[in-house]
Amino acid sequence: MKNCISRQKLRRVVGDSRPMSKRLLANCFRPPARLSGLRAVATQANDSAQTSKLQQLYQQALSSFGKGQQPKGPAEVLAVSEALRAIPLQELGMQTESNAESAPTRGLFGAWPSFQSAKRDSAITYIHIYEDTNMSIGMFCLPCNATIPLHNHPGMVVLSRVLYGQLHVKSYDWADVKQPIGQNGASSAAHLVMDEVVEAGSRPAIIFPTAGGNIHQFTAVTDCAVLDVLAPPYSPRGGRDCTYYQAIGEEQDGNVRLVRSNPAPPLNMRNMRYEGVQIQPAITAGQKFT
Repeated sequence: MKNCISRQKLRRVVGDSRPMSKRLLANCFRPPARLSGLRAVATQANDSAQTSKLQQLYQQALSSFGKGQQPKGPAEVLAVSEALRAIPLQELGMQTESNAESAPTRGLFGAWPSFQSAKRDSAITYIHIYEDTNMSIGMFCLPCNATIPLHNHPGMVVLSRVLYGQLHVKSYDWADVKQPIGQNGASSAAHLVMDEVVEAGSRPAIIFPTAGGNIHQFTAVTDCAVLDVLAPPYSPRGGRDCTYYQAIGEEQDGNVRLVRSNPAPPLNMRNMRYEGVQIQPAITAGQKFT
Protein backbone atom coordinates (compact mmCIF):
# COMPACT_ATOMS: atom_id res chain seq x y z
CA MET A 1 0.00 0.00 0.00
CA LYS A 2 2.58 2.48 1.08
CA ASN A 3 5.05 1.53 -1.62
CA CYS A 4 3.04 1.53 -4.81
CA ILE A 5 4.65 -0.28 -7.73
CA SER A 6 6.26 2.14 -10.15
CA ARG A 7 6.89 1.69 -13.82
CA GLN A 8 10.63 1.52 -13.06
CA LYS A 9 10.07 -1.55 -10.91
CA LEU A 10 7.71 -3.26 -13.31
CA ARG A 11 10.39 -5.38 -14.98
CA ARG A 12 11.35 -6.88 -11.66
CA VAL A 13 7.72 -7.52 -10.78
CA VAL A 14 7.00 -9.30 -14.06
CA GLY A 15 10.10 -11.46 -13.59
CA ASP A 16 9.05 -12.51 -10.08
CA SER A 17 7.94 -16.14 -9.82
CA ARG A 18 5.31 -15.50 -7.16
CA PRO A 19 1.57 -15.39 -8.03
CA MET A 20 0.65 -12.24 -9.93
CA SER A 21 -1.78 -11.02 -7.27
CA LYS A 22 1.04 -11.15 -4.71
CA ARG A 23 3.52 -9.46 -7.03
CA LEU A 24 1.39 -6.50 -7.94
CA LEU A 25 0.94 -4.43 -4.81
CA ALA A 26 -2.79 -4.03 -4.35
CA ASN A 27 -4.56 -1.01 -2.91
CA CYS A 28 -2.15 1.11 -4.88
CA PHE A 29 -3.09 4.49 -3.42
CA ARG A 30 -0.21 6.92 -3.62
CA PRO A 31 -0.41 9.89 -1.23
CA PRO A 32 -1.06 12.86 -3.52
CA ALA A 33 -0.20 16.49 -3.27
CA ARG A 34 -3.12 18.24 -1.67
CA LEU A 35 -5.68 18.96 -4.35
CA SER A 36 -7.80 22.02 -4.63
CA GLY A 37 -11.38 21.72 -3.52
CA LEU A 38 -13.50 20.04 -6.15
CA ARG A 39 -17.11 20.36 -6.86
CA ALA A 40 -19.11 18.44 -9.39
CA VAL A 41 -22.20 19.41 -11.30
CA ALA A 42 -24.12 17.66 -14.02
CA THR A 43 -23.04 18.93 -17.43
CA GLN A 44 -23.77 18.11 -21.01
CA ALA A 45 -21.29 15.39 -21.99
CA ASN A 46 -19.09 15.24 -25.05
CA ASP A 47 -20.57 12.89 -27.63
CA SER A 48 -17.25 11.78 -29.12
CA ALA A 49 -17.01 8.53 -27.14
CA GLN A 50 -14.72 6.95 -29.71
CA THR A 51 -11.83 9.23 -28.71
CA SER A 52 -12.71 9.71 -25.06
CA LYS A 53 -10.55 8.59 -22.16
CA LEU A 54 -13.55 6.62 -20.89
CA GLN A 55 -13.66 4.72 -24.18
CA GLN A 56 -9.94 4.04 -23.86
CA LEU A 57 -10.52 2.65 -20.37
CA TYR A 58 -13.17 0.31 -21.76
CA GLN A 59 -10.89 -0.84 -24.57
CA GLN A 60 -8.00 -1.49 -22.21
CA ALA A 61 -10.23 -3.35 -19.75
CA LEU A 62 -11.62 -5.44 -22.61
CA SER A 63 -8.09 -6.30 -23.69
CA SER A 64 -7.10 -7.28 -20.15
CA PHE A 65 -10.30 -8.92 -18.94
CA GLY A 66 -12.19 -9.85 -22.11
CA LYS A 67 -13.87 -13.26 -22.43
CA GLY A 68 -13.76 -13.70 -18.69
CA GLN A 69 -9.99 -14.06 -18.65
CA GLN A 70 -7.78 -13.05 -15.79
CA PRO A 71 -4.95 -10.64 -16.66
CA LYS A 72 -1.80 -12.34 -17.87
CA GLY A 73 0.51 -10.18 -15.78
CA PRO A 74 0.95 -6.99 -13.77
CA ALA A 75 1.46 -4.85 -16.87
CA GLU A 76 -2.11 -5.48 -18.03
CA VAL A 77 -3.58 -4.51 -14.66
CA LEU A 78 -1.43 -1.40 -14.41
CA ALA A 79 -2.53 -0.40 -17.92
CA VAL A 80 -6.18 -0.48 -16.80
CA SER A 81 -5.27 1.46 -13.67
CA GLU A 82 -3.54 4.19 -15.69
CA ALA A 83 -6.48 4.40 -18.09
CA LEU A 84 -8.86 4.74 -15.14
CA ARG A 85 -6.73 7.48 -13.62
CA ALA A 86 -6.60 9.44 -16.89
CA ILE A 87 -10.35 10.01 -17.24
CA PRO A 88 -11.22 13.70 -16.81
CA LEU A 89 -14.18 14.45 -14.59
CA GLN A 90 -15.87 16.35 -17.42
CA GLU A 91 -16.30 13.10 -19.38
CA LEU A 92 -18.24 11.70 -16.43
CA GLY A 93 -20.65 14.63 -16.45
CA MET A 94 -18.74 16.68 -13.88
CA GLN A 95 -16.81 19.91 -13.79
CA THR A 96 -14.19 21.00 -11.31
CA GLU A 97 -13.65 24.31 -9.60
CA SER A 98 -10.45 25.29 -7.79
CA ASN A 99 -11.04 26.51 -4.26
CA ALA A 100 -8.51 25.13 -1.82
CA GLU A 101 -10.27 26.54 1.22
CA SER A 102 -13.63 24.84 0.84
CA ALA A 103 -15.06 21.34 0.52
CA PRO A 104 -17.22 20.37 -2.47
CA THR A 105 -20.50 22.24 -2.35
CA ARG A 106 -22.23 20.29 -5.07
CA GLY A 107 -22.46 16.54 -5.59
CA LEU A 108 -22.00 14.37 -8.61
CA PHE A 109 -25.59 14.83 -9.66
CA GLY A 110 -26.17 18.45 -8.68
CA ALA A 111 -26.60 20.37 -5.44
CA TRP A 112 -26.28 18.44 -2.22
CA PRO A 113 -28.88 19.14 0.45
CA SER A 114 -27.63 21.69 2.95
CA PHE A 115 -24.48 20.55 4.73
CA GLN A 116 -25.67 22.32 7.85
CA SER A 117 -29.00 20.55 7.98
CA ALA A 118 -29.42 17.57 10.31
CA LYS A 119 -31.98 16.27 7.81
CA ARG A 120 -29.67 16.35 4.80
CA ASP A 121 -30.00 13.49 2.32
CA SER A 122 -28.03 10.46 3.50
CA ALA A 123 -28.67 8.19 0.50
CA ILE A 124 -25.75 6.72 -1.45
CA THR A 125 -26.26 7.16 -5.19
CA TYR A 126 -25.11 4.60 -7.74
CA ILE A 127 -24.67 5.80 -11.32
CA HIS A 128 -24.40 2.96 -13.80
CA ILE A 129 -22.12 3.63 -16.77
CA TYR A 130 -21.65 0.31 -18.54
CA GLU A 131 -21.87 -3.45 -18.02
CA ASP A 132 -21.38 -6.59 -20.07
CA THR A 133 -20.30 -10.14 -19.25
CA ASN A 134 -16.65 -9.01 -18.98
CA MET A 135 -16.88 -5.93 -16.79
CA SER A 136 -19.03 -3.32 -15.13
CA ILE A 137 -18.20 0.38 -14.73
CA GLY A 138 -20.07 2.69 -12.40
CA MET A 139 -19.85 5.47 -9.81
CA PHE A 140 -20.84 5.57 -6.16
CA CYS A 141 -21.58 9.00 -4.75
CA LEU A 142 -21.47 9.06 -0.93
CA PRO A 143 -22.56 11.95 1.28
CA CYS A 144 -20.41 12.63 4.32
CA ASN A 145 -20.60 9.84 6.96
CA ALA A 146 -22.36 7.41 4.60
CA THR A 147 -21.03 3.84 4.74
CA ILE A 148 -21.00 0.91 2.35
CA PRO A 149 -20.70 -1.98 4.82
CA LEU A 150 -18.04 -4.68 4.77
CA HIS A 151 -18.58 -6.77 1.62
CA ASN A 152 -16.66 -8.94 -0.83
CA HIS A 153 -15.97 -9.27 -4.57
CA PRO A 154 -15.69 -13.04 -5.13
CA GLY A 155 -13.59 -14.09 -8.10
CA MET A 156 -13.23 -10.50 -9.26
CA VAL A 157 -10.51 -7.95 -9.96
CA VAL A 158 -11.65 -4.48 -8.87
CA LEU A 159 -10.11 -1.08 -9.54
CA SER A 160 -11.41 1.95 -7.62
CA ARG A 161 -10.57 5.62 -8.08
CA VAL A 162 -11.66 8.39 -5.72
CA LEU A 163 -12.93 11.18 -7.96
CA TYR A 164 -13.36 13.88 -5.31
CA GLY A 165 -13.50 14.15 -1.54
CA GLN A 166 -12.06 11.85 1.10
CA LEU A 167 -12.92 8.22 1.77
CA HIS A 168 -11.95 5.94 4.66
CA VAL A 169 -11.20 2.41 3.46
CA LYS A 170 -10.91 -0.60 5.74
CA SER A 171 -10.19 -3.90 4.04
CA TYR A 172 -9.30 -7.51 4.82
CA ASP A 173 -8.25 -10.72 3.13
CA TRP A 174 -8.97 -14.21 4.38
CA ALA A 175 -6.15 -15.69 6.42
CA ASP A 176 -6.55 -19.08 4.70
CA VAL A 177 -8.32 -19.00 1.33
CA LYS A 178 -8.33 -22.82 1.19
CA GLN A 179 -10.64 -23.11 4.20
CA PRO A 180 -14.45 -22.77 3.97
CA ILE A 181 -15.40 -19.16 4.60
CA GLY A 182 -18.05 -18.50 7.23
CA GLN A 183 -20.25 -21.50 6.48
CA ASN A 184 -23.43 -22.01 8.52
CA GLY A 185 -22.86 -18.99 10.70
CA ALA A 186 -19.27 -19.88 11.59
CA SER A 187 -16.62 -17.17 11.68
CA SER A 188 -13.39 -17.19 9.68
CA ALA A 189 -10.04 -15.56 10.33
CA ALA A 190 -9.06 -12.54 8.25
CA HIS A 191 -6.13 -10.15 8.34
CA LEU A 192 -6.19 -6.39 7.97
CA VAL A 193 -4.88 -5.04 4.66
CA MET A 194 -5.79 -1.37 4.81
CA ASP A 195 -7.20 1.11 7.33
CA GLU A 196 -6.71 4.67 6.12
CA VAL A 197 -8.20 7.68 4.40
CA VAL A 198 -7.67 8.18 0.67
CA GLU A 199 -8.64 11.13 -1.49
CA ALA A 200 -8.93 12.48 -4.99
CA GLY A 201 -5.60 12.27 -6.79
CA SER A 202 -4.60 8.97 -5.21
CA ARG A 203 -3.71 6.16 -7.55
CA PRO A 204 -6.60 3.74 -8.09
CA ALA A 205 -6.82 0.84 -5.67
CA ILE A 206 -6.47 -2.66 -7.12
CA ILE A 207 -7.89 -5.73 -5.43
CA PHE A 208 -7.77 -9.36 -6.50
CA PRO A 209 -9.97 -12.36 -5.66
CA THR A 210 -7.73 -13.42 -2.76
CA ALA A 211 -5.39 -10.46 -2.22
CA GLY A 212 -5.29 -6.71 -1.86
CA GLY A 213 -8.27 -6.32 0.50
CA ASN A 214 -11.10 -8.10 -1.34
CA ILE A 215 -13.40 -7.65 1.67
CA HIS A 216 -13.74 -3.94 2.29
CA GLN A 217 -15.82 -1.16 3.77
CA PHE A 218 -16.12 2.44 2.58
CA THR A 219 -16.99 5.38 4.85
CA ALA A 220 -17.22 8.92 3.47
CA VAL A 221 -15.08 11.35 5.47
CA THR A 222 -16.42 14.14 3.26
CA ASP A 223 -18.86 14.06 0.38
CA CYS A 224 -17.05 11.94 -2.18
CA ALA A 225 -17.40 9.83 -5.30
CA VAL A 226 -15.71 6.60 -6.40
CA LEU A 227 -15.38 5.26 -9.96
CA ASP A 228 -15.26 1.44 -10.02
CA VAL A 229 -14.27 -1.13 -12.62
CA LEU A 230 -15.31 -4.71 -11.75
CA ALA A 231 -14.04 -7.60 -13.86
CA PRO A 232 -16.07 -9.69 -14.18
CA PRO A 233 -19.21 -8.08 -12.71
CA TYR A 234 -21.31 -9.50 -9.90
CA SER A 235 -23.35 -12.51 -11.04
CA PRO A 236 -25.29 -14.71 -8.59
CA ARG A 237 -25.68 -17.31 -11.35
CA GLY A 238 -21.94 -17.26 -11.91
CA GLY A 239 -21.19 -17.69 -8.21
CA ARG A 240 -20.25 -14.04 -7.74
CA ASP A 241 -22.91 -12.76 -5.39
CA CYS A 242 -22.16 -9.94 -2.95
CA THR A 243 -21.85 -11.12 0.66
CA TYR A 244 -21.78 -8.76 3.64
CA TYR A 245 -19.70 -9.45 6.75
CA GLN A 246 -19.22 -8.14 10.24
CA ALA A 247 -16.29 -8.42 12.61
CA ILE A 248 -16.77 -10.25 15.88
CA GLY A 249 -14.55 -9.69 18.87
CA GLU A 250 -11.66 -7.25 18.94
CA GLU A 251 -8.98 -6.90 16.33
CA GLN A 252 -5.60 -8.17 17.50
CA ASP A 253 -2.40 -7.38 15.62
CA GLY A 254 -4.39 -6.79 12.45
CA ASN A 255 -6.25 -10.09 12.74
CA VAL A 256 -9.98 -10.43 13.20
CA ARG A 257 -12.75 -12.98 12.74
CA LEU A 258 -15.49 -12.22 10.24
CA VAL A 259 -18.96 -13.72 10.04
CA ARG A 260 -21.60 -13.30 7.36
CA SER A 261 -24.23 -10.67 8.11
CA ASN A 262 -27.60 -12.37 8.14
CA PRO A 263 -29.73 -10.63 7.13
CA ALA A 264 -27.66 -8.23 5.05
CA PRO A 265 -27.38 -4.77 6.63
CA PRO A 266 -29.83 -2.12 5.41
CA LEU A 267 -28.33 0.09 2.74
CA ASN A 268 -29.86 3.44 1.80
CA MET A 269 -29.01 3.49 -1.90
CA ARG A 270 -30.65 4.78 -5.05
CA ASN A 271 -29.87 4.75 -8.75
CA MET A 272 -29.44 7.79 -10.95
CA ARG A 273 -29.11 8.18 -14.71
CA TYR A 274 -25.62 8.67 -16.09
CA GLU A 275 -25.12 11.99 -17.91
CA GLY A 276 -21.57 11.58 -19.19
CA VAL A 277 -19.81 10.25 -22.29
CA GLN A 278 -21.21 6.95 -23.50
CA ILE A 279 -19.12 3.85 -24.09
CA GLN A 280 -19.37 2.31 -27.54
CA PRO A 281 -19.01 -1.47 -27.05
CA ALA A 282 -16.85 -3.52 -29.39
CA ILE A 283 -18.64 -5.96 -31.70
CA THR A 284 -16.67 -8.84 -30.19
CA ALA A 285 -17.34 -7.82 -26.58
CA GLY A 286 -19.50 -9.82 -24.21
CA GLN A 287 -23.27 -9.46 -23.96
CA LYS A 288 -24.15 -5.94 -22.88
CA PHE A 289 -26.52 -5.36 -19.97
CA THR A 290 -28.60 -2.22 -19.72
